[in-house]
Amino acid sequence: MNKTAFMNDLSDKLDRLSEDDRKEYLEFFSEIIDDKIEEDGSNEAAAVEAMDSTENIADAINRQIPVEPGDAEYVENHSVIDCTNRYRMDDGRYNFTIKLPEDVSLRDVIIEITSDYSGTRQSCTNLFYLTDGENAEFQIRLENAYGGFNYYELTTDRFADTGMGVRLYLTYKDKNYMATDISNHSLVKGSGYWLGAY
Repeated sequence: MNKTAFMNDLSDKLDRLSEDDRKEYLEFFSEIIDDKIEEDGSNEAAAVEAMDSTENIADAINRQIPVEPGDAEYVENHSVIDCTNRYRMDDGRYNFTIKLPEDVSLRDVIIEITSDYSGTRQSCTNLFYLTDGENAEFQIRLENAYGGFNYYELTTDRFADTGMGVRLYLTYKDKNYMATDISNHSLVKGSGYWLGAY
């Protein structure tokens, strides 16, 4: 891969950034490649080959970007996205079963972690970024798949002393859906699926 292809690919993967932020990151990585060529006498292809993959670089950057459900109107729709089960395990960890359409990426799901029964937000990110990486405090695994849906088990001990809750948001086929533990088809955001420490 040459430098132009590398930079174009990285730019495409940084589409969540503002134009100014994207430009700043692209200039930074362009300089790294140029420095490698100048210092090592590498050719362009070798300098690019020495870089981490554009996917890993973009994931590391995107993981730092705050995520918000936004001002769009979300509809509670348990037939599209849902927390179908939740329980506290004997060892103190919390487990949530999340139902998603089978053609949805975990990167497309926004998850709000709540820290009390009333739904106070603790953090908010894409489901993929919450669970990925060696230091992740959450684990997610595909538990089952049927009827066009995947069922994921999300397990954590992050809020073992107080409890934790989740709210889920998804833009899917140009519509906005949420699962916030309130009546189906509601436009009002609920307090979330809560598990107390008891």
